[in-house]
Amino acid sequence: MKQKAETENMKQTLIIAFAILLALTAYYFGLFIDLTGDSGKYAAIARHVFESGDCINLRIHAEPYDQKPPLLFWLSALGFELWGLHNWSFKIFPLLYGFLSIFFTYQLGKTLYGKQTGTLAAIFLSTSEIYFLYTMDVHTDLILVTNVTLAIWQLAAYLKTQKTSNFIFAFVAIGLAMMSKGAIGAAIPAFALGTHLIAKRDFKQLFHPKWIPGILIALLTATPAFLGLINQFGLEGIKFFFITNNVGRITGEYAGSNSDPFFYLHSSLYLFLPWTFFLIRGVVLEFRQILREGKDKSEYLTTGGIWIFFIIASLSKGKAPHYIFMLIPMFMVITAKWLVEALEKGSPKRIKQLLFAQNTLNTLLLLFIGIAMFYLFPTQKIIYPILLILSLAACLLVLKSGFGKNYKLILPGAILISTLAVFLNSSALPKAFSYQASTKAAKIYNENAAPAEKIFSYHYPQYEIFFYAKSDAIQLYSLHDLPKLLPEEKFWLLTTEAGKDSIQSNPDLKIIAEHPLKNRGMNRAGLQFILPSSRERSLDTVYLIEAKTNEQIQ
Repeated sequence: MKQKAETENMKQTLIIAFAILLALTAYYFGLFIDLTGDSGKYAAIARHVFESGDCINLRIHAEPYDQKPPLLFWLSALGFELWGLHNWSFKIFPLLYGFLSIFFTYQLGKTLYGKQTGTLAAIFLSTSEIYFLYTMDVHTDLILVTNVTLAIWQLAAYLKTQKTSNFIFAFVAIGLAMMSKGAIGAAIPAFALGTHLIAKRDFKQLFHPKWIPGILIALLTATPAFLGLINQFGLEGIKFFFITNNVGRITGEYAGSNSDPFFYLHSSLYLFLPWTFFLIRGVVLEFRQILREGKDKSEYLTTGGIWIFFIIASLSKGKAPHYIFMLIPMFMVITAKWLVEALEKGSPKRIKQLLFAQNTLNTLLLLFIGIAMFYLFPTQKIIYPILLILSLAACLLVLKSGFGKNYKLILPGAILISTLAVFLNSSALPKAFSYQASTKAAKIYNENAAPAEKIFSYHYPQYEIFFYAKSDAIQLYSLHDLPKLLPEEKFWLLTTEAGKDSIQSNPDLKIIAEHPLKNRGMNRAGLQFILPSSRERSLDTVYLIEAKTNEQIQ
């Protein structure tokens, strides 16, 4: 009997180790994938911080930049300082900073509902599709989620203990959240705290003057962001930080044109994989408890922290999946809370129903892995079929052996989503990202351009060239600006079909050579690109042009 128990423990240990290894492997390969869209822009800004040594006045292609605060760029510039300009050195410190959100999620769940809830919430967060996605494609949200989660955890601890240290850490975290992505970093903790105190009818604490020093601590922590904006934009920069950048995205006046109010609801179906079913169940049960128990419910921090912003984001014109990333830890706490309740109090029938639902979702996930591996982005490397077989065997072993119900509910999903992430980050996504023209253009330029030959981006909307080019790329808004920029030698332009046509029709320019590059930006890859049968039709053409002015030719 003892030997059988030891054997089962060994199996559990090995399979848990296998699941952890898979997840860490996926995160590791994600470091090396090329940058795209916002990540390319952020890397270019971090490069300027690194090369100029100016940590306060942010710039992109030599122009003042106001859209995001500096914390992400500081972290990435530190990576450049230590290891040079690489994909992985841009991502490594934001990734490590982002990993802190796993620990803070554990602490938040533990503070609100106990250790088991905290543990499950941390597992759900670290093995969710959205977490794998945005630790590979680094945005400011990766560090924002850490700071927001720390702030709400410390607020929860302060409400429970009234300790000054919790109060100070909460508002320092809010300041760091503002340093991550702006005023939204303060809004989410404010929504959480305000909702909780109002729902509890604790108006004495809600209107207590003690919050004023807290606000001052947060503002003081975020001071570097304000200094850079004032230096470069004056008071308009502060207005942009608190008002324009937020209201403008909601109304669509500044950015965004998505009018789908259900965007985040249907996006959540894949962003929360493989925990989508547990999440939906947890949200339904949470709302039912609120309606039944009213203010007697134990806490409303997660309710306010999630749903006020979720509704605002759903109604706004500016939408992107990563905009709700900072809400994921709170979603996972609610998800874990109700799964723990089922594990502790649920009947065998309920557990059986949960297993059936989760195994159905896991089966669909397994089917998608097979489609991705053998059809969408096939590979000749035998390691991937072997990995899939090992993962399937581990899942079956968990389900068929004497593992506890908690292991059977959690481990197969964690293994399968991590297997998918390993394949995507090590094979499929590098192959997909190779279609980006900007990285191909930078390679051609870096290998062939003389040191004095400048490169310009003209009519091309992406920013990767400003990071990958060996010399500082210049944003060209008009061909008439070229004489002012005085390229002394032959120069290079990365441009679109329309840009090439305007260059050809300009009597003052002479094209020496052109490099047509098939292109698909990964920030807008859609179904047409994903399907092999239509992939080529989804591509457009971008041109890397070598040119001279007539004055140079003469």
